[in-house]
Amino acid sequence: MLKKLIKKSVKSLFDEAKRIFTATDGIGKFRFGKREAKKFKPRFALGGNMKLGKGVATWSTLMGDYTFVNLPGVLKGIKGTCQNCDGCRTSCYVRHSYFRPSAPFGHARNTYAMRTDLDRVEQSLAEQLRRSRGIPLVRLNQSGEIENDEQMAMWCRLASGFPQIKFYIYTKMYNIVEKFLLNDLVPENFTVLYSVWGKFGLDEFNRVKHLPNVKAFEFDDGTGENMFLATKIYCPAYKVVGKTGKAKMDHSITCETCGLCFKGRAKVIACHDH
Repeated sequence: MLKKLIKKSVKSLFDEAKRIFTATDGIGKFRFGKREAKKFKPRFALGGNMKLGKGVATWSTLMGDYTFVNLPGVLKGIKGTCQNCDGCRTSCYVRHSYFRPSAPFGHARNTYAMRTDLDRVEQSLAEQLRRSRGIPLVRLNQSGEIENDEQMAMWCRLASGFPQIKFYIYTKMYNIVEKFLLNDLVPENFTVLYSVWGKFGLDEFNRVKHLPNVKAFEFDDGTGENMFLATKIYCPAYKVVGKTGKAKMDHSITCETCGLCFKGRAKVIACHDH
């Protein structure tokens, strides 16, 4: 009984810490009041992610459904963009990067811009893509999620405007993307990957799996009990080490060099980490 009580108390403290979490060390050097917000020009991050590859442009917003209380100015108390955190809350790879204050600060600025001036975000990103030659791939929401129809429509317009660039996104906002997919509003160069965790997302994926630009990305927790989509194709960047069941990343393999998630015939890709 005592062990259960202690375990429950520790879990409660951990959950509370995650709910209000933000990187506090060094956060004071950042400023983002109304003046900074007006001057802010949203941009894709270029080539800064070891996992994705040097040629991949990325867009990120705040992860999780937590409230970030320690961010400065108009960002104070801003909430993460994810709404379906069950299953991936403790295994989300983004949370490890938030020990560097620049990461949540940058993601929070993008989140604020998406919620307050979506037209300016679209114009700024389109201008960047026009001026930056040679970008082959755009990974949307490396961190964070789609929050509404308007955001999904913006990504579809951007992809349509740059057919030479491959766009791809992992999402659990099935109700939003399904409307666009079934109404043929997602361009051919935009791949939507349904993040499937056990039975979560299974029915939703089955409704759209016949579409050419839809795939599933299924999480394998190592138990063998949560895999419901028949596949032997795994993300090659993560490999289980020994009998630990834990996956280790092979940094010689990037999304840019692999391409399983946005090209080829494989409809389902499993992964030991997500």
